[in-house]
Amino acid sequence: MAKKNGNKRNASPVATGAPAAPSRQAASLEKHGPIWAASFENASKVYQATGSNLDIDVDKELIGRVLDALQKTEDTASIARWIERFAEVCKELSKYQEKLNEEYIQRWEKASKLGEENNAEHKRLQLEAERVEADREALEQRVAGIDELEQELATKKNDLLSLERLLKQREANAEAGFAEENEKALRQLEEQQRQLIVQRESDLKDLQDQKTALGEEIKQAARKLAEIRHSCSDAEAQRIDALDAREHELSQEKAKLSRDRTRLDRDWSELKTEQAELENRIAEGMEAERKGFALELAKVSAQREKAWEKVQTLQERLHDLQELGTALGERSPAEILENLERLTAENRELKRQLESSDTAGLQQDNQYLRDKVSDLERDIAALRPELDEARRELSVKRVAATELEAIAREKRVLESHKNTLAVHIDDLETRIDQLTNAQKAKTAFPAMSIMDTDKAFQASIELEHVPDLKSFAEELQHRIARAEKNVELFYPIEDIRLLLGGLAMSQLHVFQGISGTGKTSLAKAFAKAMGGFCQDIAVQAGWRDRDDLLGHFNAFERRFYEKDCLQALYKAQAPRWQDSCNVILLDEMNLSRPEQYFAEFLSALEKNNPAERLISLSETELPGAPNMLRDGRQILVPNNVWFIGTANHDETTNELADKTYDRSHVMTLPKQDHSFRIKEYPPASYSFSSLQKAFDSACGEHTASVKDLLGKLTENDFTKQLETDFGLGWGNRFEKQALRFIPVMMSSGATRGEALDHLLASRIMRQGKVTGRFDVSADSVRKLMSSLEAFWSGTGLDSLPVTSLDLLEKDIKRKEGGF
Repeated sequence: MAKKNGNKRNASPVATGAPAAPSRQAASLEKHGPIWAASFENASKVYQATGSNLDIDVDKELIGRVLDALQKTEDTASIARWIERFAEVCKELSKYQEKLNEEYIQRWEKASKLGEENNAEHKRLQLEAERVEADREALEQRVAGIDELEQELATKKNDLLSLERLLKQREANAEAGFAEENEKALRQLEEQQRQLIVQRESDLKDLQDQKTALGEEIKQAARKLAEIRHSCSDAEAQRIDALDAREHELSQEKAKLSRDRTRLDRDWSELKTEQAELENRIAEGMEAERKGFALELAKVSAQREKAWEKVQTLQERLHDLQELGTALGERSPAEILENLERLTAENRELKRQLESSDTAGLQQDNQYLRDKVSDLERDIAALRPELDEARRELSVKRVAATELEAIAREKRVLESHKNTLAVHIDDLETRIDQLTNAQKAKTAFPAMSIMDTDKAFQASIELEHVPDLKSFAEELQHRIARAEKNVELFYPIEDIRLLLGGLAMSQLHVFQGISGTGKTSLAKAFAKAMGGFCQDIAVQAGWRDRDDLLGHFNAFERRFYEKDCLQALYKAQAPRWQDSCNVILLDEMNLSRPEQYFAEFLSALEKNNPAERLISLSETELPGAPNMLRDGRQILVPNNVWFIGTANHDETTNELADKTYDRSHVMTLPKQDHSFRIKEYPPASYSFSSLQKAFDSACGEHTASVKDLLGKLTENDFTKQLETDFGLGWGNRFEKQALRFIPVMMSSGATRGEALDHLLASRIMRQGKVTGRFDVSADSVRKLMSSLEAFWSGTGLDSLPVTSLDLLEKDIKRKEGGF
């Protein structure tokens, strides 16, 4: 590598020992020395770029010796020019080398980017090959039973594997080609540019050809797959065509549902708009009416103030007249006017006589009068003490009379005020009674009246439809498990099926069992899982009639005190809840006797027409009754409400009567030790109408089978023995309930035998009917047990009536043990 002298531009290039005085050669050295040094430096840079070193020691001493040697030749000037041109060439080579390096770096980056793109394309092709491989494997599974296609599929697999190996080989060759080209580019810089351009065009063309070839191979694979599909059996082709037709039908039905949904949304939007306009009109009307009432009230108040002012003025005038009458005594106004006129006439006569009399007469008269005056003065002096005494006495009496008069006057004024106030009080009492009666008439049912206007009760929601009952029973089991917060409820699928069957059979349910078996939790969780509400009512031991359950009417206040049960019945009919599945929970229903406080409901639920299931709240129509009350006094028991009562059997409870048991669906819940892995479902609200539709569909599907079973049961010895030994028979109610309960149980996943076993155990074998009786021997029970087993095996039912047989066996043991 060339060594540079840090002061070569200022130092003299003459070798050691040269003459001190400058000469022509020294001037040439001074002129050409730096050019030579720069030339060798440029040449050294060019060699460094190629990875080689130029071992030339470029310093002043060496250049000086070279110049000393050149001074002896005649071509010093030509050598100097050659050195200058060599320096320029080396400089240009250095610049060209830098450009080549920059272009090489750019082309290297482009080549790297192209390599990454090739790698991405290769990965995409690998993914495509994997997809083709997955399609091939799917085809292998579909035609696994066809021996003729095994060889062809194996061939296709080998072809695809060969294609994959070919792609990997091409990738390896491409990478190797890039490495070779890069090595050549480092050795031959000028040749690299052309080779890179040619190589890039070649690689792009190869990649395009590979892409085209791979596309053709994929198309060939698709055609072969289509051929394989066409080579399937006719049955498979027919099934595929049927699936395609079904898919087309589903798409059409989906489009139809989408159009219906759009139409319903539009109708709903129009209804909301009309409702908003109606509410605005009602609000404006009420505001105008309120303002009119306010103006009328202001007018009445002004008239009342004027009347009071007039009354006060008249009272003051009356007081003045009374005082004047007191001052004038008992004389009438006519007498007072007559005396006044008489005195006026006498006064005029006296004045006239005075003017016509003479002076002498006047003097005599005057003297006479003087004498008279003297006499009178003497008389006055004599009478003055008596007068003073009389005045004092008069003063005392006058004060007493004045006080009496003032008291009498105050009495008269107070009596007048009393009469006036009495009139006003009567008027105010009348108005208060009118306002009170009007207010009572508006709020006879305050809670239910609020539901008629509250948007939370009037706004309807979109509900989901119940799927087929078997899958719905499984889904409901998991929804009930997650219905309550902070607790998981595990109920066997058999209990869920019994619950669904009971819902179809009756609106009254009895959940019985020992405390802590989840009776209350099942009722609440079911309502929450279905998206309805559950009204919890704690039955009290002192309940005697329906007022304890519904409330009572206060005739004095003209108001009905609505209890929770009445509000829940009305709430279930509001638009928000009218298609939901709702529950009224009678917790500890046998603390009192349901046959007393629930008697009207037992009768109403027995009616075949749901529109006639009415409970009367009063004898006459009540003013201001809510909109959904019938005739202003009757509440409907809606279909979408189930009454679920929990019953414990201990010393604090009453035994339910037969009329309650016969009208209800009874479930006995044992202690829950069952668990399973809970599946997560999003919250949902199911439609009551869709649930009833699912029940009706199940009944339509299995009614014939159930009727056949009931017919065989009626003709069997089991039924005859019930009639002869136990005095029991089948009624219309039992048959009606069985035709609803058993089909729903079968559609939910249970068998006919399981459903019939539950009905017999809860309706026939229960305590007091067949079991628990003292007038029946153990042999009769044992004979009935044998008849039941024979009926089960003779009818071909799938399993034994385990629950019924267990009850009969326990009763036999009880009788044999003497209990």
